[in-house]
Formats: sequence, structure tokens, C-alpha cells
Amino acid sequence: MNKSTENKAIENNPSEKRTPNNRFQKTLVNIDLYLKNGIHIGTKYKNGAMRRFIFKSRSDKLNVMDVQIIDQRIKTSIEFLSKFNPEDVVFVSRKKYALFGLTLLEKTFGYKIKVGRFIPGTFTNPDSEHFMEPKLVFVVDPNIDRQAILEATKIRVPIVALATTSSNVRNIDLLVPFNNKGRKSIALYFWLLNRELQLKNGFIKSEKEYNYKVDDFVITNDDKKDDETRDRKPRPRFVKKPFRK
Repeated sequence: MNKSTENKAIENNPSEKRTPNNRFQKTLVNIDLYLKNGIHIGTKYKNGAMRRFIFKSRSDKLNVMDVQIIDQRIKTSIEFLSKFNPEDVVFVSRKKYALFGLTLLEKTFGYKIKVGRFIPGTFTNPDSEHFMEPKLVFVVDPNIDRQAILEATKIRVPIVALATTSSNVRNIDLLVPFNNKGRKSIALYFWLLNRELQLKNGFIKSEKEYNYKVDDFVITNDDKKDDETRDRKPRPRFVKKPFRK
């Protein structure tokens, strides 16, 4: 992880500066909404770099991340993203959970998105029809979107990622501790990101003018099933060979 990039991003976000009143700062949404959508629920495994974000381990062995820290990191990620021109940022997600939110970012602001399979060479091969030259890359799941991270590292651009307790966060410049496995939690992040960017860019003047609900960003079960079917590799059929004496 590039600590200098992470530290600069944190320094530019007052909510992340460690003060006695940090725990009492206003969150982007009511804490209950965070808890309802499970943004704090991790996995049963701990990656060393993610231990600092873990609040406790439950009786079922699931690790739970600190909601206040998550909220601070969401704010930091939004501030960091807003410093780049949208056309210079690429959002990458193998999962379709983020599809609605990413499509809205693309249509509203002009961010570039890569949803589904990431084609090798997208960031490194100028001859590829999929070639892009980002100045910032955002990945939804570092464990699944690893190819995008490898290529972004090669071209030396900063990487922002949503990371759960078991995520491989190597080469991530700014990580947001987050439940990146749940469709509702991912929907909430991109609902918030779209809202805050619309406020920052003057598309809306207040939160009340934001015309979307979190449920609008949640992928349906049918969409989830179709997604899993497309990503599943067909199993080779067993061909019975004739018996030879």
C-alpha cells in the first residue's frame, strides 16, 4: 500500500484527523442505515493490513469493522475522487452489484467504468481496442479485480478500493474498509457516492433533492442469478470411452 498517498488523502479530510471528538462527528447517513445494510460485516478471515479496522469478532467468527472509521473513509474516498477529472477515473468491478451506481456515475459525470470481466492489457496495451489511460483506478473487490490492480500498478496510478477483512490490499493506495461482498452494502456506497458528488458539483442543492433511494441501487435476485450464470465456466463433459479387451 502506498502510505504517502493514503496519508495525504487523510490529511486533506478533517474527519479523519485523530481528535478526542472524532467519535462524535456527524456521519454521512444515520448509523442505523449503515448497520441495516451491513457495511460493517466482514468475513471470518483477517488480512494483516485490515486488522486495524476490525472492531470485534462475533460469536459466529465473523469479523466486524468499525462503523465510525468506515464513515470517515467513505468521506475521504469521496474527497479524493473529487480531485480528479471524471474522464481520468476508471471504476472497475467484476461483480454486477455496483452496476446501477457505476452507470449513473458514467451518465451523470462522465466517469469511465469497466463492469464484468477485465480484459488484460486494458491499461497497458495501447494496441488493444479496450485501451484506457486512467489517472486514478477504483476497484470494488481487490481479490476479484486483481488484474486491474496489477496493470494500474505498472502504469503507476493511484488505486482506491473497497476492502473487507480478508481482502488482499497490496498496492492499494487508499482503502475503504467495507463489506464488498453484499449487494445491499455495495448499493449503499454508490448511492452515497453519487449523492455527495451531485452535491459537490451543484447538481442538487440539498440531500432532499436527491431523487434516488438506496433500493434503486440494489441488484435484483434475477440480475444476480444471470450474473452468476454468465461468470460460471462450463464444466467439461465426461465422455465414456468404449471398453477395450
